[in-house]
Amino acid sequence: MKIKADLHTHSVGSGHAYSTLDEMALAARRRGLKILAVTDHAPAMPGGAHEYFFYNLRALPEYLHGVRVLRGAEVNIVSPGGALDLAPEMLAALDVVVASAHAVTTPENLTKKQNTEMYLKVIANQHVDILGHIENPIFALDYETVIAAAQEHGKLVEINNASFGLARHGSYNNCLEIMRILKERQMPVVINSDAHVATRVGEVSRAMEIALAQGIKKENILNLSAAKVAEWLKIKL
Repeated sequence: MKIKADLHTHSVGSGHAYSTLDEMALAARRRGLKILAVTDHAPAMPGGAHEYFFYNLRALPEYLHGVRVLRGAEVNIVSPGGALDLAPEMLAALDVVVASAHAVTTPENLTKKQNTEMYLKVIANQHVDILGHIENPIFALDYETVIAAAQEHGKLVEINNASFGLARHGSYNNCLEIMRILKERQMPVVINSDAHVATRVGEVSRAMEIALAQGIKKENILNLSAAKVAEWLKIKL
């Protein structure tokens, strides 16, 4: 079972990824994707793109190699108050915004309660569309509370394929807990690659296998359908 839209990927613009946008779009087409969101790291990430990079995303064509290219960002949570590292007006101009905590950009000495409160502030941000890799064990969370808030505010919780081996070691049990809650709430989810090189664009087989085994219904996996993603993001195909 293959996704039709990958909503979390990185190009050379992120500073620690390795493929151009053209290479990624070509890889997306070869994998049968209809939509590719390029969500490069925002400025707080070491080597991340300057804010003007995101301002100038308007220069991108809507289609490359027949794939709909979405102008996006993976913004960093940079304070206990849920502040993000791109201005609201810049976020408003993007097609999709993934908000994530990272060890090098987000306070690491917070309690589980403080981390949960931080995420509740992020969820309340009208410009955030997707919560990225909340399974990261560095940032302990009350998943019931965070996911309930995400559902209330119409945010998507991501299942991140890179957390099953490539990154965020120690995430597995957290991923299972998140999936359990998503299943119980019958929430729409997205399964993304978090690709940092073209060969991994659209590659979510491990996360997909586990999500289905945990009882996530395929009709609730939003990015199995390009049309559902387009409707949810209010974009044209």
